[in-house]
Amino acid sequence: MHRIFWLGLFALLLAGPALAESLTVAAGAGYKKPVTELAKAFETASGITTERMFGNMGQVTTQAKGSGAIDVLIGEKGFLEAAGFSLDGAVVLGRGVLVVAWPKGRTLAAPADIAAPGVTRLAMPDPARAIYGKAAARYLERTGLEKAVAGKLLVVATVPQVTTYLQSGEVDAGFVNRTDVMDAGESIGGYIEIDQSLYDPIEIVAVAVAGAKNAAAAKAFATFLAGPEARDIARRHGL
Repeated sequence: MHRIFWLGLFALLLAGPALAESLTVAAGAGYKKPVTELAKAFETASGITTERMFGNMGQVTTQAKGSGAIDVLIGEKGFLEAAGFSLDGAVVLGRGVLVVAWPKGRTLAAPADIAAPGVTRLAMPDPARAIYGKAAARYLERTGLEKAVAGKLLVVATVPQVTTYLQSGEVDAGFVNRTDVMDAGESIGGYIEIDQSLYDPIEIVAVAVAGAKNAAAAKAFATFLAGPEARDIARRHGL
């Protein structure tokens, strides 16, 4: 019944003459897999083709402002608001969760083990450019671990870069999000979730970019994201 309802809704949306035939969605690189799956499911349900763009959120938001080519942004609510994007009509996809992960052949009993002598290289996304880097920095600050790990930090641009280092075994541990490590599966050794009270809440939302050329398609995508199929996809990816 749910599927019949949503297919019927999209048929009505598609009947409108103003509805565009394509949609461009941009998101942080750490959410490539769930956003890709959401976009493909939307294509199947609506018949609207999607283009996807991924990268550092600072770069993504800058491009969204300057190019007019991006219709929908997916990212952390506070970051998007601070970057000047309206949250009117924003759809909440879920809550992001910070984790500390490790490569195959290693294990950590607790997040604080990153300060142990056996952990000599600890990767994290750049706090100035990535929300999970900011969350990791806040965790280190609130737990008093900043000084203990300062000499072992490897700061990179994005969450997927941290995951790549973990997969290759070039670092002993790294801060990433739950979505990325769930998608990494058995290519890493494991992970532990960080107590969410030790960093600021991370709410992942989708927002339509004001003035984008495919406003009708963006509205249809928002409707889809609020539905049960999209919710199931988000949950499977740790949101």
